[in-house]
Amino acid sequence: MQTRPVTFVLMFVFCVTAQVAAQEPTGAALFEAQCAMCHTPPGVERAPTLEVMGERSPEAIVAALTDGVMALQALSLSNAQRQAVAEFITGRSVSADATVTSAGLCQSTPVLVDPLGGPHWSGWGVGGENLRFQTAESAGLDFNQVPNLTLKWAFGFPQSTSAWAQPAVAGGRLFVGSQNGDIYALDARTGCGHWTYSALTGVRTAISVGPRGDGHALYFGDVGANVYAIDAETGAELWSRNVERHPGARITGAPTLHEGRLYVPVSSLEEALAGNPGYGCCTFRGSVVVLDAATGEQIWKSFTIPEEPSPRGTGPDGTT
Repeated sequence: MQTRPVTFVLMFVFCVTAQVAAQEPTGAALFEAQCAMCHTPPGVERAPTLEVMGERSPEAIVAALTDGVMALQALSLSNAQRQAVAEFITGRSVSADATVTSAGLCQSTPVLVDPLGGPHWSGWGVGGENLRFQTAESAGLDFNQVPNLTLKWAFGFPQSTSAWAQPAVAGGRLFVGSQNGDIYALDARTGCGHWTYSALTGVRTAISVGPRGDGHALYFGDVGANVYAIDAETGAELWSRNVERHPGARITGAPTLHEGRLYVPVSSLEEALAGNPGYGCCTFRGSVVVLDAATGEQIWKSFTIPEEPSPRGTGPDGTT
């Protein structure tokens, strides 16, 4: 007698689940509604085509839709819908246990000794003045050698279709961020990998190298407006902090280290959000955030637009 209600409930749940699944848009339908305008011909010139995106892993597509370069366009999608879009684009299932390959790792990792003591390039402009200039002594290279330069090695970023970040070179290592959020420490002579650190989302800032205690740290930001400090020798995270909660906020300018403080410029892609008639534009103010380089604690924040946003009217659909 007691088995009938249980059986009925199980059958009822199964039927409801099946009905919901039948009503859920397919990945193809979601792509057509949300993505096709830019990613299929004639599309947008800079937007990769469906075929190009299909070369990426489904996990990388999900990351781009969740907190990466396409997060703004995918705000209305649920996690399941983002996964469905990723699986449609790539033709492969999303794996819960995606791992980074160990191929190309260095056989040994020597101690990182005074990375700023010899030829190096740190940050965007290699100095507080942002001159993007070095003497021959500082660079370990003079203009007479430039015509003789040839390709020594090449590195392909896994699960990526674009490379944005400017590398930093220090202590015989090359530090560079990637579209999918991985930071790589490569041997400058051979290109083999010493370690990899995974940020929350894509990294397109240059990396700044600076002293910290008895060692050195790498400072950078991601397109989710998060700032990081990691150990230059091991890649271990020292601290991370979100500096702006606006949905369009991102960090593309290199953090600058000066006298124990980290100066971080914060920008946005709110103009993309404004393309949605239901979005109440414009609320992003732009800012520079100053953090304690040792702890990541915020010291001060200065907005480009001092005035706080306030309603100025309503659009045709009632959006404030």
